[in-house]
Amino acid sequence: MAFAHANDGKISYGEETVTETNLLEILRWHSDRGTQLTAISKGQEAKIGADWEWVVVGRKYSLFMRVQAKRTKKNNSLTIKHKVGKAPNIQEQIDVLINNCPATKPGEITWKPVYCFYSKNSERKLWKSAEGKAPWRPYEYGCLIADATNIKKKTSIKTIQDVEDVSVPWHIFFAPIGFKTRYLFAEWAEGSDGTLGFLMSEGVMAVSPDLADDGKSPTNGFPTIEQLNGEMAIDKDTVGIRETDPEELERVRTRDRRDGVDAPRFLILDVKDEPSRRR
Repeated sequence: MAFAHANDGKISYGEETVTETNLLEILRWHSDRGTQLTAISKGQEAKIGADWEWVVVGRKYSLFMRVQAKRTKKNNSLTIKHKVGKAPNIQEQIDVLINNCPATKPGEITWKPVYCFYSKNSERKLWKSAEGKAPWRPYEYGCLIADATNIKKKTSIKTIQDVEDVSVPWHIFFAPIGFKTRYLFAEWAEGSDGTLGFLMSEGVMAVSPDLADDGKSPTNGFPTIEQLNGEMAIDKDTVGIRETDPEELERVRTRDRRDGVDAPRFLILDVKDEPSRRR
């Protein structure tokens, strides 16, 4: 994003380009983990308000999300209000997303409505990557996700900083438990060129995947891998949570070919074999 927003750039990445690049990279790097990506016909965004459907599959539970992507503009502004549809059925895109997530009949899936925000490091205040020289590399926070219902409650959104307090990095499902304010986190990681280096971050807000007072509900709105794998308690009534059912997953994944139901891109991320991060 920073490169695309540079003053000497005459062309920039669109939301669709960023989304397709990210999803394909997830598939490329994690195809050995049962990751599945299904490309479905374009033109469905206005109907359900989502750019893609994302399912994180655990051994016991799965999280079903419908995701709308938004990127910051060159002037650092972030625009959420966007009308879609044709008269007389013009609606705010966020309302289309939220309203199309609940199940309409028994047995159907209730999806979690989610926003994914693409931004550059210089724009963010709470989720900020640390500076560092080799072998240190920044732990990136360029893709933040948030429950759309929390975004809907915001009275004013002008920049990415206005939504950071209700957002978390989309790698929250894999990052170590325990992000804390002014906390230095580092781990070894292999780069695309095969070299090892440190990923590091600091100065992030205290919105770890810790549990709320009921011992079940994640404070940031997203369950942990441990909860999806049945290692920690989970509120089964949480929006988007279903008991893992391989047959149901396959029915949902192939429904466009089976009964003509409209759907966007579909991403399945399997975390059944991820090691526990409990301390």
